[in-house]
Amino acid sequence: MTKSYTKKIKILRIIARLNVGGPAIHTILLSEKINNDKYSTKLVAGPVPSNEGDMSYLADEKDVTVSYLNNLQRELSPKDDLKALSELLSIIKKFQPDIIHTHTAKAGFIGRGAAILYNSFRKNKVKTIHTFHGHVFHGYFSPLKTKLFLNIERALAKHTDTIITITNRQQEEILALGIGKKEQHRMIPLGLDLERFYINKNTSFLHTTYSIPSEKKLIGIVARFTQIKNLKMFIRVANIMYQKDKNLHFFMIGDGEDRDMLEAYTNETMASSYITFTGFLKNLPDIYSSLDLVLLTSNNEGSPVSIIEAMTSGTSVVSTSVGGVPDLFTKYGNKFLVNPDDDVAMANAASEILLPHNNQLFIEEHQGATYSKYNFNRLVDDLMNTYKELTHESIYVTA
Repeated sequence: MTKSYTKKIKILRIIARLNVGGPAIHTILLSEKINNDKYSTKLVAGPVPSNEGDMSYLADEKDVTVSYLNNLQRELSPKDDLKALSELLSIIKKFQPDIIHTHTAKAGFIGRGAAILYNSFRKNKVKTIHTFHGHVFHGYFSPLKTKLFLNIERALAKHTDTIITITNRQQEEILALGIGKKEQHRMIPLGLDLERFYINKNTSFLHTTYSIPSEKKLIGIVARFTQIKNLKMFIRVANIMYQKDKNLHFFMIGDGEDRDMLEAYTNETMASSYITFTGFLKNLPDIYSSLDLVLLTSNNEGSPVSIIEAMTSGTSVVSTSVGGVPDLFTKYGNKFLVNPDDDVAMANAASEILLPHNNQLFIEEHQGATYSKYNFNRLVDDLMNTYKELTHESIYVTA
């Protein structure tokens, strides 16, 4: 008698590091949800530097086991990169995945490099997917290094089965840069665990914790403190707004390599009495519900989680119009997008959105729609369909 069964599809998921931000949340949730009777998922990550917020606690909460490669570093290092490549090849040989799915630039480089080497010795090739959560081709590195990375991505795209972007605009940018062909690309928006933001009503957390008078309106930014986030702009905008309205207080929520510089700049501009640095905080639903307005000042973004979480929480947002940010705003919301480094425009837009009528309309247009579009159930369905297409859900028969 013969018995037919469906083999589990094995997914090896690789990310450079589980630092605070959307990619870490995204990969941890996927590793939790796509690990069932049809799929087996293994998550590999590099270490988080000591000056960045670490989200490995979320993996612990979700009961996701992470295999750490200490040599998988963010910076280019031939010695460390070769070690990481060798270690990853050993994991691939042992796990024998059907699909290698990489997230973020460095993981995409090392992970797909390992897949190319692995496939060179195999008849049945492992499939490869790479997700661009953002890209490093603007505002991160010198022109020479940017050109190098661009050429690497173009070469790797030739050995990638599916290239995922998280917004339509990002997909257009990646294609315009000559990375992959249209038929390789698939746009799949982020998916996040948003219910805790949607239902949270703790509007007094920041006022109470930091002893801010209840009548003051709170404006914040939630970000990694790194150059691409352009956080000096937040401080300058805070200065402009506070000079016009003393009934405001500002929060910089996060941490990173630029924190000392930003605190010094705040002191230099005499803004320390109305700007509070909180460090990295875990209870983000309470934070967003406490804020009257979230700002984002970045010079480059993919699909920023801080905006998605803020909108889902019923908090208004003003942002620079970069990367995939405009895709998160409705036609009405577009009036609250400004050019990078236009401090006056952001301060004016922020003052306008704080008016009760504008604030209410913004929330009505964005809260429910954002929750529906970016909740992780939709993401899981989208990716499982992608995996099925690549593997054809092979059926095996045994005696």
